[in-house]
Amino acid sequence: MDIRYRQIRTEDGYEWYTLLSKVWRASYAHILPEEYFDARDRSVESRAAAFTEEMFSGDRKIAYVAECDGKIVGLIFGTLDSDYEYFKGDYADLVALYVYPEYQGMGIGTALKDIFVKWAQAKKADRYVIGVLKENHKARKVYESWGGKLSDHEQDYMIMGRGYPEVFYVYEI
Repeated sequence: MDIRYRQIRTEDGYEWYTLLSKVWRASYAHILPEEYFDARDRSVESRAAAFTEEMFSGDRKIAYVAECDGKIVGLIFGTLDSDYEYFKGDYADLVALYVYPEYQGMGIGTALKDIFVKWAQAKKADRYVIGVLKENHKARKVYESWGGKLSDHEQDYMIMGRGYPEVFYVYEI
């Protein structure tokens, strides 16, 4: 299987948001309400129409995709400036890392993570954080296999007026 990695382009919007919508549904169906996924599905077109590479790339942020046979099968988005109040100012943030379920277990997520780490290191970051819903045991197992240390900090991720516990893995670069 030939997987290629490249920076995000403006024309990737539809595939970007379609992948996010489908992977969220696959990863969180046992946690989040169905209405949430339906709303995400309905917003793909409008979000894609507003998509620009500048939203996700620049001096302090990075976005890459993994392609197989011209189809985006995985993506990352990261920043040097964590939006999490608890980690703000001290941590780079691997904000999004998603791979279609049928492409998981092939090293694509690890390769995307490595792109982010090399970029963050080149930008002089010395550590980063990944936030994940506490009940997403599959992703947590991956983050632990990458050497992440579970932070003591926990907070609610708000969706449709309800809080879902989010935990954080921290890494030294």
